[in-house]
Amino acid sequence: MNTHQGTEVNHITDIIQVMNSGIDFYQKAQEKVEDPAIGALFQRMIDARKVSVERLQPYAINEKGEREDGSSFAVEARRAYTALLTTFSSNNDSTYVKELEEVEDKTLEEIKAAMDKPQPADCEAALAKTLLTMQSCHAEMSRMQKH
Repeated sequence: MNTHQGTEVNHITDIIQVMNSGIDFYQKAQEKVEDPAIGALFQRMIDARKVSVERLQPYAINEKGEREDGSSFAVEARRAYTALLTTFSSNNDSTYVKELEEVEDKTLEEIKAAMDKPQPADCEAALAKTLLTMQSCHAEMSRMQKH
């Protein structure tokens, strides 16, 4: 159901693509980390992203006419880079945390880019809520990286 007909949204599909890539990245990293606390952190990041993606899907449908289920090349490239790094790294857990913190940076960048564009009021509210969620995730990843 498209409840936002007649109002133009901008850049929402890009945000969802970055979040979808992040979900996939976190899931793959979660399978490889050894520290249960890091695995639990990654699960919280996955859950927050899934909620945020669903919050933004109505606007993606408005933007392109269907659900956005794709992923972002930039994040996919980072995942390949991280896989290469972990092959040579002695501490894989810290490599994943470092690289995933970069994914959080990219996510925040995309949300802020969308917020700089004209959006319908309900979309602006969804973006603001998503930004708060992702800022919280970013802060948690930053704290984990410092430990």
